[in-house]
Amino acid sequence: MMRHPFVLASLGLFAVFLLLHLTGGRQYVGVLSGTVVGGSWGAGFGLLYVLAWFGAVLAAPVLLLAGLLDSAFARASRAKP
Repeated sequence: MMRHPFVLASLGLFAVFLLLHLTGGRQYVGVLSGTVVGGSWGAGFGLLYVLAWFGAVLAAPVLLLAGLLDSAFARASRAKP
């Protein structure tokens, strides 16, 4: 099991996005075009969903690759005699 901090952060970002998606956050993304559904609560929820989407799509893969590569390099350096 990978316990590298970058891998855990990546999984955490994706989990937050998944939670917001499953709770219906996608319908509130209209706040980006100026159409607020659900008042100020809907606008806040929509912005939170957008930030979580960017985290899951842009930051999470980078963190995952960085954590996996760092773990692989650490494992390879320990294996050298």
